[in-house]
Amino acid sequence: MKAGWILAGLVLSGAAASADDAPVLSVDGYARLKIGMTPEKMESVLSQKVGYNQYANHGCSVFTTPAMEHLGLSFVIDNKKLVRINVDYYSANAEPRKTKTIAGVGLSSSEDEVLKVYGADASVKPNPADPQWHTIFVDTPDHASGIAFETDGKTVKSMRAGTYPALSTATGCP
Repeated sequence: MKAGWILAGLVLSGAAASADDAPVLSVDGYARLKIGMTPEKMESVLSQKVGYNQYANHGCSVFTTPAMEHLGLSFVIDNKKLVRINVDYYSANAEPRKTKTIAGVGLSSSEDEVLKVYGADASVKPNPADPQWHTIFVDTPDHASGIAFETDGKTVKSMRAGTYPALSTATGCP
């Protein structure tokens, strides 16, 4: 499958199901959690309160919820909008590995696999904290949003989806 078609699938699919019907991470969000949602809409979708504090950090908060933590999901809300979804390991729990992109890439995928799947649509940047680590960005055609994969130079250790500039910063907040 050509990388451009995969990216188009990312843009159009949103929360399309993978082969095992698990929600996927896309530039649009994760399952029913959509980039651009308000905290109130997230609370409605999750059926629980979210940890957004509009007065902290100039209106930008990074948090997780009890319902999402075991999946390794955390969120960035800036100026009352969901701008980024992170997938990381928080514990020895293997559940974050279940989250994939529509192209089938997830935590523990190899860097080579990411580059093979996304091809020319992927741009590799050195990680400022450790030159052996890389950040691989796969942007939408308008470069307004995308997915980023953090690797140790060999394996995907975390990934995130969202809009710029939140996607390109370490924490998601300015």
